[in-house]
Amino acid sequence: MVLKIIRSIEWWEYKLPPLLAIGYATIIKSKTPFIEAIPQLLFLLLSLIIGAAYVSIINDITDIKDDLASGKHNRIAGVKPSLRWILPAICLLAGIFFVYLLYPDRLSVFLYTMPWICFSLYSFRPVRLKNRGIWGVLADASGSHIFTSLLMVSSLSYTTNSGIDWWWFGSTGVWALCYGLRGILWHQFYDRNNDLEAGIKTFAVGVAPHNFRLAELIIFGVELAAISLMLFSIHELLPMMLLMVYIIVALTRSYKLKYKPVIIIAPEGQAYHILMADFYQVYFPLSLLFLVAWNTPYAFFVLIIHFLLFPVKTIASLKDLKSLITSN
Repeated sequence: MVLKIIRSIEWWEYKLPPLLAIGYATIIKSKTPFIEAIPQLLFLLLSLIIGAAYVSIINDITDIKDDLASGKHNRIAGVKPSLRWILPAICLLAGIFFVYLLYPDRLSVFLYTMPWICFSLYSFRPVRLKNRGIWGVLADASGSHIFTSLLMVSSLSYTTNSGIDWWWFGSTGVWALCYGLRGILWHQFYDRNNDLEAGIKTFAVGVAPHNFRLAELIIFGVELAAISLMLFSIHELLPMMLLMVYIIVALTRSYKLKYKPVIIIAPEGQAYHILMADFYQVYFPLSLLFLVAWNTPYAFFVLIIHFLLFPVKTIASLKDLKSLITSN
């Protein structure tokens, strides 16, 4: 019941593995023994899960009327009004406790606090940035990706006493911005017809999809440049090799299986795959864990735990890869 209310199925496998990949890479770059940074990594993971739960619940609570108008199912609508705010209140108290534990790392305190502020402004009236065009897009991208990705870099750099690599920090921020923009814009364009019917003024409602093609390419081009800088900054071959594997898989999906490659705007009634999503969610984090496990065998336990936490996308991607290799 709780998992349904917090909509974990919508973000668990999609947003957490890329964030963990940033954490894994930051530890690798620090040259600190991996096991020494695992407690802080788990702490950050738990803190982000609490934040994501808060966001999901307040988004549903503040969307009840709009969802009713557009005919969309709302998980929280069936909960008694007197009980709806209990879970977000608990999450908020837990968030305050995490802030206390992060102190005196002031940068990490700031980066952890900002997503709570962004999504509160995104959801709550009278501000409700969700209905304010580009400001809603930037708020979602910032809360979901930018601040959380940079939190991984800042907190783990602080914990390992390695100092922040500002090139890594900057390229990660640019990548997170572009990937975050693609995520929320995909969602808004996917829901565009429902939002038009309900009178919700998202950014996508005010833009014809065919007029957004150039912007798609620009966002994706900057994202690819940023992830290239990130991979170069890591200075390890395996993530680059698995990027090549992913590219082959993506090309095969497009030309052999006839899946339409999508940057942001997905086609209606046609199979498609979102470019680079599988790399960020599966290949990138796994490549980093295999790299660590190759040098320190105990890290295989971390690899196993990662797989147990995020099995669905990993299994689907590996099955897809196997079918592409074995197909005639």
